[in-house]
Amino acid sequence: MTLAPQDRLDDLALLEAADPGGVLRQVASAAAQVRTSARVTAETDLDPVISAGRPRSIVVTGMGGSGIAGEVLAAVAGPGCPVQVTTVHDYRLPGWVGAADLVIARGNLAPIVLHNVGGSRNHSLRITLTGLADNKQGLGTKVEVFVNGSFQKFEVAGASGYLGQGSTEIIAGLGQEDHADVVRMAWPTGVPQDEIDVSAAKPVSITELDRRGSSCPVLFAWDGTKYQFVSDVIGAAVVGHWISPTARNEADSDEWVKVDGSMLRSHHGTLSLRFGEPMEEINYIDQLRLVAVDHPEGTEVYPDERFLSERPFASGSAVLASTQRHLPAGAWGDSGEDVLPLLAHRDHEYVRDFKNLSYAGFAEEHTLTLDLGAWSPQRPLRLFLSGFIEYFTANSMYAAWQAGLDPQAPSVEAQLPDGSWKKIIDDMGFPAGLPRTIVVDLTGKLPPQTTRIRIRTNLQIYWDQVLVDNQPTAPQSIRQTELPLASASLAFRGYPKQIEGKTPGDLTYDYQTISTTGPFHWQRGNYTHYGAVTPLLQTKDDQFVIFGSGEEIDAEFSDAALPKLPPHWKRDYFFYADGFVKDMDFYEALPFTVSQMPFHGMSTYPYPKNEQYPETGTTLGYRLDWNDRFETGDRTQLFQFHYAPTASEPISPKP
Repeated sequence: MTLAPQDRLDDLALLEAADPGGVLRQVASAAAQVRTSARVTAETDLDPVISAGRPRSIVVTGMGGSGIAGEVLAAVAGPGCPVQVTTVHDYRLPGWVGAADLVIARGNLAPIVLHNVGGSRNHSLRITLTGLADNKQGLGTKVEVFVNGSFQKFEVAGASGYLGQGSTEIIAGLGQEDHADVVRMAWPTGVPQDEIDVSAAKPVSITELDRRGSSCPVLFAWDGTKYQFVSDVIGAAVVGHWISPTARNEADSDEWVKVDGSMLRSHHGTLSLRFGEPMEEINYIDQLRLVAVDHPEGTEVYPDERFLSERPFASGSAVLASTQRHLPAGAWGDSGEDVLPLLAHRDHEYVRDFKNLSYAGFAEEHTLTLDLGAWSPQRPLRLFLSGFIEYFTANSMYAAWQAGLDPQAPSVEAQLPDGSWKKIIDDMGFPAGLPRTIVVDLTGKLPPQTTRIRIRTNLQIYWDQVLVDNQPTAPQSIRQTELPLASASLAFRGYPKQIEGKTPGDLTYDYQTISTTGPFHWQRGNYTHYGAVTPLLQTKDDQFVIFGSGEEIDAEFSDAALPKLPPHWKRDYFFYADGFVKDMDFYEALPFTVSQMPFHGMSTYPYPKNEQYPETGTTLGYRLDWNDRFETGDRTQLFQFHYAPTASEPISPKP
């Protein structure tokens, strides 16, 4: 049935549907509001305001119905009114109001009148925020302004205005101070940021800090005079990353990392390593090991380790690179340019001829083509590839999925005699973090007479060196000696200075320059207490050393069992870590708490209700006796780096 125009005004449901903003209701009640306002105004002492004469303008600030009332007042006054009426749909007065009298309307109650008797004697700070990525206005950012022992809290609200966006500018009163001691931001990305001694002389624009929040724990080795950075470890052990709304990653909990023999020297009978968190991940470390690997001079040895998407993961066993390893006969980048000179040495000069996408860790699909030269199918055929990956994050993985983009693990294709290409390896793996060498075994996979292969991926993987080895390996060419963990202790260390190379993501750390503060948070929950933690790291038993931002394990391994090196042999070391890592990322499962406790038998993370962390008398005692350091997640510190020279030496063993 169709209503006649005159009948539509009697249909309340139709009127409400046609007026979602409630303007008609406000207009209908305007007369009553005017009468009420006149009455309560007569009862209020407005003499200090009225005596100053007619105002030059009126600014009505309010949300919802209050904002609509301002629009109605402006419409009634009309453009010919000598007093300009302006409506601002927001909870706050805009910064341009200046030194004005303030009347606070309170419905049917008498208004509150605040008369400005100080003029512009006091100061204020106007702040505009600029976020990174897709949140350029910094919507949702929480801001604290600290001034002379007091503080104010604000939030940049989204969609706070009526049928529009409210002001994103923040106005903080400073009293008679001319600057804010600290302006602290908590950006929606989770990044904390402090700006110090912010002057109020002019409006301030603050851009979100472009910092890395997630990093696997990093390893340092004592070389006899100082601790040198080795690499990051267990990058594939991260738990709870969303790949899509219905899938999460599978963690590879352990990794062997090579420590060059020149980087590790004995100190009073022990070899000293520092294993810490330089950003804001939480680490659950179950076991640490160190193995000395002896081999003939001229050869090199590497652990069989790389990031693989699914099981079976890499074996971790030692692989010898012979003295006959060599460069490929040719190498070409994605556009066909000769990149062999870039791959000749490990010198941080990487092949980077691909275009990165806006999703962290992703790039346009690209290839690296290699001509292996002549090779014999009767002998093993291996590639030794050195490089690093600029990691994707849980956030970027989910965003890429929303855009219909799936990560492509590096695959290997071989060029057949007819010129066509055939995929021979679906997932060859990639370096699990910062620069390291991976081994790709092509034995039995490459068709005979084939010399050209190409590696295809859409990940940001940067190759520094590629070597080919087609020589057999004699088992007696490697001798391994396990070194017992003599002692391990947990402490807060701080943040070694991060140094970024020419290629984004090519990081190293200076352990001699450390800041005790940084722009990082702590997850809430129970951590392992500081001090000796040796018993927790000797076996793989789901009894973890749990530590977070700025904390580290000092691990000392006894070298008493080391045999004498044969003539013309070299000694390197393999460091082993087993455990799990959890990011503080919006699309990470349970990113802000220590719980759930991971364990090796879990099917996924977070695990379903029919699974649980092993509950035995032993594990209960472990959780009560060791994990009794509670962090609220609200540590009070400065969210800035303040680096200082810091001397460090191994902890001498007790006699």
